Amino acid sequence: MENTFVPEMLQMIGQAVPEEVSIAISDGTQYLYYQPSSNIDLKIAPGDQVPVGSATHKALMERGKVGHQVESRIFGVPYYGLSLPLFKSGEVMGCITAIYPLQSVPLANPQPRLSFLIGKGEDGWLPIPLHEIVYISSNEGKTLLHAATGSYANKYSMSELEYMLPAERFVRCHRSYFVNMEAIGFIHPHFHSTFLLEMKDKQKTRVPVSQTYASAFRQLLGF
Repeated sequence: MENTFVPEMLQMIGQAVPEEVSIAISDGTQYLYYQPSSNIDLKIAPGDQVPVGSATHKALMERGKVGHQVESRIFGVPYYGLSLPLFKSGEVMGCITAIYPLQSVPLANPQPRLSFLIGKGEDGWLPIPLHEIVYISSNEGKTLLHAATGSYANKYSMSELEYMLPAERFVRCHRSYFVNMEAIGFIHPHFHSTFLLEMKDKQKTRVPVSQTYASAFRQLLGF
């Protein structure tokens, strides 16, 4: 994305975004422009790489609008980011992110955190306790909960589940997978510093850890 597009974008969104909201604009890998507000300043500089775990990164990876509550470990300050990827000829060319302080966003965590998720089987719906879910996958917009008793469709998207799932139990390891950390049986090294997770189900399913999430995954599990 060319830097000449930045003033045009700011003119389009300037009147829609309150002054107390910071704005970040990126291309596919790095920030091009940052406008801090008096309420929150992530101290982003043009040329900084877009970090894994940021709202901008999530929107770029998921190719869709994202509302994401971000921990302080990413920028040193927790925030709520509303990110919208920009497309040209079907390809993601960049992203605009509105950055809010958490205390100003009453709906920063809009989905309930539950002790179970509802799965749809052939004959109806059943509540599946979180500790029984081995991993969660997504394919072509369809979310599946994988447990010892089978696989069940769930209505929530992966972005919505990221708010709902307890971080101490589930980890995002791929744009299409969450895994229950207690259900990981073995970690196999794979190509280009990535991993395959052998799960503790009967099939010993292998779930990929993509290069995008590999570094954060290593830090989280401590190896």
